[in-house]
Amino acid sequence: MAKINKKPAFLNQLRNALVDDLGKAGIRAKVELEPVPTTRLHRVFVFAPEFAALKHSERQNLVWRITDRILDQDQQLLISMIITLTPNEARGAA
Repeated sequence: MAKINKKPAFLNQLRNALVDDLGKAGIRAKVELEPVPTTRLHRVFVFAPEFAALKHSERQNLVWRITDRILDQDQQLLISMIITLTPNEARGAA
């Protein structure tokens, strides 16, 4: 029988917190989650047009402060990366 890859519940908590907390800062975020094949790790993609006004380091600082508040250290170790992009950057347009 095939093994079903069920997403850990903490990932949904993180997605909701990122959308809600970034929204409080005036950032309309869309969050997507992706498992890293053959591992227990997950990638987190955060897309927001308002990121255009922020340096990459500012974007990362925002999302990791939220992540640090929501997830414990063991859960954070299951996040391979958090990628912060504007929709244009995600499409490859500068």
